[in-house]
Amino acid sequence: MDTTADNAIILTDAAQSALAHIFGDGERPDLRIFLSFLHESGPRLDLAPDALSEADTVCTAGGWRIGISALLLEQAAPVTVDCRPDGFIIDSRLDFSEAGGNCGGACGDHH
Repeated sequence: MDTTADNAIILTDAAQSALAHIFGDGERPDLRIFLSFLHESGPRLDLAPDALSEADTVCTAGGWRIGISALLLEQAAPVTVDCRPDGFIIDSRLDFSEAGGNCGGACGDHH
């Protein structure tokens, strides 16, 4: 695994607190930041527990190991993971504003 500068991924205090609440005092799982296309509002970066591989770039932020594709990190860095009332939000250099939504044909009335 390629380990990069730990400041490429930042976990806010709110994100660290939320992760600690979710996973408790047990062993911390490795996390992955990935590009997801499954949201109604369109593509976005997501965070999930996942096994890391040799192909990942691994950063340590707030005591958590976070893996991300090297290509994705190159395009997105710096990446900030925050937690707000509506869940985890990942801010990056990527711009998805023109990407459009993915409602899978379930948006509105399609009769």
